[in-house]
Amino acid sequence: MSKTERIFNILLVAFCGLWLLWKTLSGPLLILLIVVAITGRWRQENSFQIQKIQGLWALLFGVYALSLFWSAAPDFQALERKLALLAFPLLFAFRWKNPLPLAQMWLSHTLACIVLLAIAYYDAFMCQMQLGNSVRCFSTTYFSQVHHPSYFSAFLIFSIIGLLLGKVAWFAAKPRWISWLLICIFGAMHLHLGTLAGILAMAAVLMTYTTWQFSKRFGWFSSVWIGLATLSFGIVLALQSQEIKADAQNAFNFTQTYLDNPTTFVKGREEPLQGNEVRLILWTASYQIGKQNPFGLGLGGLEPALAQKLNRWGYPQQAKKEFNPHNQWLQIWNEIGWLGLGIFGLLLSALTLHFYQNRNLAGLLLTFVFLIFCLFESILQRESGIVFFLCWLTALSFMNKRTTS
Repeated sequence: MSKTERIFNILLVAFCGLWLLWKTLSGPLLILLIVVAITGRWRQENSFQIQKIQGLWALLFGVYALSLFWSAAPDFQALERKLALLAFPLLFAFRWKNPLPLAQMWLSHTLACIVLLAIAYYDAFMCQMQLGNSVRCFSTTYFSQVHHPSYFSAFLIFSIIGLLLGKVAWFAAKPRWISWLLICIFGAMHLHLGTLAGILAMAAVLMTYTTWQFSKRFGWFSSVWIGLATLSFGIVLALQSQEIKADAQNAFNFTQTYLDNPTTFVKGREEPLQGNEVRLILWTASYQIGKQNPFGLGLGGLEPALAQKLNRWGYPQQAKKEFNPHNQWLQIWNEIGWLGLGIFGLLLSALTLHFYQNRNLAGLLLTFVFLIFCLFESILQRESGIVFFLCWLTALSFMNKRTTS
């Protein structure tokens, strides 16, 4: 291994952990990685081979950049975050003589998640000392202050995937019970985070893994039933948390009321609103905006349009918060129209097919997690989401059958 490649690998492993703890490091470290990769190409120590799938990420970035020209309120800061759509595909297109140090990258990520949990409990105890014996301190944003709870959930689930599949360095060489202990701890943290997307994604991962494992012995038919039983058990276990149970019941009641009469629902609520109410109202507003603007409002044009609708429907407090739709599909449709939505759908289809053809279970599971989160969050709007998913989806997509077995 050349010195340049060794430096690249060390920086890459460090990046996967450090940016989770200090988000401001993501940009400088990414630039440094690209500089080292270009240096390696200049020294003829690597080759540059970009895949068609990665070209779709770059195309999506290009459409976002062009949308600034028709946006009523161009958001150049948002475009800067979207650079991840271009940077990570380019970074991993530099092919070194040795495979990427995936196991070490996963270990760095997992160790950072452990540190984030320690920080979360510290913040929760400090909160409790200030507010008294408050359950709030150990839930949602009170518990997860470094990253939004939904994104923290995604980080933990990805560690769970690596531990389940034995892909995490150090843990893979230790007795299996150590990995299962950490899996249980990471899974239990969702009782604090209380994110619906995270709970559904984790249940889907456990169900898929169980089905895959049992299929080797009992065949696919029996294994599917075992997987569904695992999913049911996971849901029942999650509902033992009174907070999650109340939130689920709350979501069911709001959805039922909404379906009875959507127009009355979105215009007849009273502030302050609860999270599930807000989502239904935002989804309705975004759907209407999408129908009215087939080419999208451009990057930066959506938030003012949503605020305008919320004010018109009688929700001035919510309008001030500059919400996004909390749905990545609606987000893309509203910003760059049907063209962007088509590219995004084609990209995810190609990515899923690529992982399936290469028997890359880790890539498939992460894609499933991404799809679930896209239903409940505008997951590519925040730095935490776009850096995490672009880094790992592109890194895993460059793994072939030889390097993923």
